[in-house]
Amino acid sequence: MKRLFITYLLFLSLSSCKEFLDIKPHEETIPESAEEFSALLHTHLNGLDYGTSTIIPNSDNVASNESACDNLEVALTQTGGSVLKNYIGNIVTQETIYSSYYEIIRDCNIILGEMKDSESDIAKNVLGTTYAMRGICYYELMRLYCDVYDPLQKSQLGLQLVTTFDMEERPIRSSLEETMTLIEEDFKKALFYNVQEPIWRFTADVVKGYLARFYFWTRQWDNAIYYAGEVIKSHPLVDREGYKAMMENGYSLKGNMLIKSELISSSSSEQEGAGTYEPLNYRPVSKRFLDTFSDTEKANDIRYEMNFSKKRIATKFIFSGMRSAEMLLIRAESYYHKGSEDLALADINTLRGNRILNYEPLTLSSLPEPIPGTDYITQDVTGAPLTKLMALILTERRKELFLENDRFYELKRNGRPEFWVAVNGQKYTNRKFMYNFPIPIRDTKLIPDLQQNEGYEDYIIN
Repeated sequence: MKRLFITYLLFLSLSSCKEFLDIKPHEETIPESAEEFSALLHTHLNGLDYGTSTIIPNSDNVASNESACDNLEVALTQTGGSVLKNYIGNIVTQETIYSSYYEIIRDCNIILGEMKDSESDIAKNVLGTTYAMRGICYYELMRLYCDVYDPLQKSQLGLQLVTTFDMEERPIRSSLEETMTLIEEDFKKALFYNVQEPIWRFTADVVKGYLARFYFWTRQWDNAIYYAGEVIKSHPLVDREGYKAMMENGYSLKGNMLIKSELISSSSSEQEGAGTYEPLNYRPVSKRFLDTFSDTEKANDIRYEMNFSKKRIATKFIFSGMRSAEMLLIRAESYYHKGSEDLALADINTLRGNRILNYEPLTLSSLPEPIPGTDYITQDVTGAPLTKLMALILTERRKELFLENDRFYELKRNGRPEFWVAVNGQKYTNRKFMYNFPIPIRDTKLIPDLQQNEGYEDYIIN
């Protein structure tokens, strides 16, 4: 039995990426107990700890995404930083992302379709974790491959939804609303099982955080406020010194971190590997970004003190995961869109008060003017021009979540601005369509009716 089960796992791990639907084995023994099924999960959870699982990007992936955006100065890249991306067009061709998420979805579907036990404690943990992981995979795929949800648009394309392991099934893309429904249902089912043990990583609090992210991305402001608040209650914001202690380490959960990639270092020193991604030393932080800090903030904001050197080199450890400050920013912006500007500003004042020494809270009548030329974002997610308060919320998010795999999604969420960079006499332009990644050509060939994203009709793999 053990040999057959190991063979089965090897079969899954070695299956061709392009055949993510062909996953039911022939002449093999399907696992039976919850303990055996949990092995499928622990393979991915172990990969998460070592930074080899797609479900939460590792530091290399984060650095790649951040380098293609606008917080780092592409034109000033020195020799040694040549592996960094120049613009968004360099990252959209990472085709393994698509298949990697669907491989995790495949394993989740095996568990949900084949595990008979649903009553034992381990089975409940397995089911809760499985639903959470599948929901996260579809959520991340939605953010990468679909338009940002607009409730006024009824024909937005969603994802290929695979919820069983029928070998003959070749689904085309669903609607975006159908995709959203599946993601929400998975997260709610995960929450039902109320996973608490940290060994499963995707505990109930983490799921609440993903629900807050999901509702925020899909403009369901009341729900985003509720779930963000739930996380903040269980993981309160930390002050300046707490922030410093939390963010200056590379490989452990501290402060109000809920989950992260790369808890285990493969290097001998915590100062190596994740967080100090060496090529970033050869690309300075953009002056546009640094100028979002006022002179007073440059002297008193712990984020400026910790995250940048005097030579404009990023010194912050890359963080890829979830922490409470993001939830506060989600709640603040959600309050804003609900018309509760006083509550939105109160959350921003709370964040700034825990980052800036001797901070004097802002009032709605004393909001600073946005500094022209510091941000390519000029409209919010609804398409409305930025007000002073919305500009402040987005700027605080940019400061707080620098090098945390957030900027690409903020550019996409808020208008998909087009901008260009110059490198070695060549001009690289970030086009609107590039904010949606292309469906891999091997999948569009396998399924002739599978619709490609706009802009990639002539897309060819070299």
